[in-house]
Amino acid sequence: MSIVEHLNEITTALDELKIPYLVMGGHAVRYYGFNRETTDHDLHIPEDVGKNLSDLLRQTSLFVSAPLAESITWRGENDFKRYVIGTLPDGKEELLEFWIHNHLLDDFKDLYQRREEGFYGGKTVSFLSLPDLIRSKETERENDWQDISFLEETLDQRNLTNAKNDQEIISALGNLRSVRGLEIAINKDFTANQANVETALKETKNSIAQSFLIPFAPHLEAELPTNEILPSPFRKHLKLSEPGSSRHLALVEAVRLRYKRAMQDLDRLDKDEHRKKQQK
Repeated sequence: MSIVEHLNEITTALDELKIPYLVMGGHAVRYYGFNRETTDHDLHIPEDVGKNLSDLLRQTSLFVSAPLAESITWRGENDFKRYVIGTLPDGKEELLEFWIHNHLLDDFKDLYQRREEGFYGGKTVSFLSLPDLIRSKETERENDWQDISFLEETLDQRNLTNAKNDQEIISALGNLRSVRGLEIAINKDFTANQANVETALKETKNSIAQSFLIPFAPHLEAELPTNEILPSPFRKHLKLSEPGSSRHLALVEAVRLRYKRAMQDLDRLDKDEHRKKQQK
């Protein structure tokens, strides 16, 4: 049985229990188009389900006789549950992991309202939305950021391709995360509409998007709020850059690196705090 087929057995078991879920992790990355290997099953579930999850799973047709060994993790059972559900061909444990509280994400109810349902490996499955999946990947782990680089391009392409009116164009510009996205925006003449660019730059809180947009509306640079990821010296250099030039893109990548390091630091801080609690 393939790893995808096994995921579908797991989600079918959750359907039996009428437990809402959101697939995240490697399976979600694959669903959104990046053909990368995954060996674990990562899902998000509501808080009220997490308390009795082990007993509930053992009532399903999948786990009534199959092994379901819960592993204790440093994050704590109120936030996260991990089960060993088998052995992979290479001898590694096959893991089933459930997030109950994820420090990077909103409440499950909000995530579920934004979910994307799609056909994956033989059945319709509920996934984290693409923006939420990107947020869930902003961890200290380097391989998560490799996923993000692909997911950002996918999100930009979706947003810009589907933008049909000024408000949708403004939203797409305000969420720019990739060089590919900038190329699409330029080719579609979205950056030629000064009013839309200005509105997107004023409204966005995304430092990476700001770094993409400043050269198209340099007169607004001084009005942007100061932050550590996009400090004044960077903004001033961006203000003087030709839009889409090598200098512009080099500055964007410098801002992206600062953003990445800031998110990694926050994730690391959260992990350190959880480990300290577990040691008490």
